Amino acid sequence: MSEARRQTRIIYDAFVEVVSNGRTMVRPSDVIELLRSRNLPLDIWYVTGQFSTLAAMKLIELDENSGSWTQVTDLTFDEAVERIEANDGNAIETSNS
Repeated sequence: MSEARRQTRIIYDAFVEVVSNGRTMVRPSDVIELLRSRNLPLDIWYVTGQFSTLAAMKLIELDENSGSWTQVTDLTFDEAVERIEANDGNAIETSNS
């Protein structure tokens, strides 16, 4: 797994954890707060960019009215990567690569 993919997965796992803790509408700051509590501080622009990558993977989507993000599928990160690779012949790269 590339470093870019690993970073995207960290953001996705944190997003899923925030959702599993009862949030249905997630903002980048929710993920930042969770990761900061684990001594992994990231800036808002980086996390927002990763959210765009996750949206391209069809794992989350933006609610334009609220500016919050929602989980749109029960696919795992690995299943989403496999689906992309099967359709395109290669994996989607992150927006920060």
